[in-house]
Amino acid sequence: MKKLLGSYKNGNYNVLLFEDGTKIRHNNEDELIAVFPESIDMKISNRCNMGCPQCHEQSVPDGALANLRHPLLDSLHPYTELALGGGNIFEHPDLDNFLFRMSKKKVICNITVHAHHFIKYFNDIQYHVDHGTIHGIGVSVNEPIGDGFISYLKQIPNVVVHVIAGVVPWETLVKLSNNNIKLLILGYKTFGRGIQYWCNNKEDVAAEIVHLKERLPYLFKHFPVVSFDNLALEQLNVKDFVDEKTWERSYMGDDGKYTMYVDLVKEEFATSSVSPR
Repeated sequence: MKKLLGSYKNGNYNVLLFEDGTKIRHNNEDELIAVFPESIDMKISNRCNMGCPQCHEQSVPDGALANLRHPLLDSLHPYTELALGGGNIFEHPDLDNFLFRMSKKKVICNITVHAHHFIKYFNDIQYHVDHGTIHGIGVSVNEPIGDGFISYLKQIPNVVVHVIAGVVPWETLVKLSNNNIKLLILGYKTFGRGIQYWCNNKEDVAAEIVHLKERLPYLFKHFPVVSFDNLALEQLNVKDFVDEKTWERSYMGDDGKYTMYVDLVKEEFATSSVSPR
């Protein structure tokens, strides 16, 4: 049985949030009208040493860091979900204190890390998971992986592998399959370094997106959960692969309806990370 993490009222509807990341919205009306964001995609670091050529954040080794005592953070409602990312969040010296402060406010912190940093900071991640200050962990995997990597993924609950359509090698997806690992497919973003990478590799990226679309049935069969951001839903025409009832049950809404994006480094906000800036 799923463990309830918290519940709250937002506008004219109620939200149930479970420990495994499941979310249920419900009311007795025809429409759900939110008055504050349920979840915020929040960039807190532009510092990263990986130099990924498709990085839409344009993160660099000496990149700027956010003010994790920004007044915005005091306004968050209990059980708001924060998806913390950008560059390497573990470069931020105030990260530990921030996570504990958010936990006391009952704000749910999830993180996204590069596969290399997942291994490097594995003990730190495990510590925060054990203390309930980190809940979900997104691990970005867009390169070939070693045999030992999957064993690390299996040691921590609520891990979701993030891949980019058009970039992730199909062999990596096959290697990850049949291991009870959740998968999130992100659309290819033509922002930041992603613009130049697209210009240099347009035909290859476009072809890989087509190939990934053709192989979605394999992924649905060999991963326990396959989810998509809204950009990937569009690029892969995912709606063509599911029946109307499944779509209505699973689709979490357009960007900006229940969510928002905050670049806390630059102190900017938008509907999503792909909104024009």
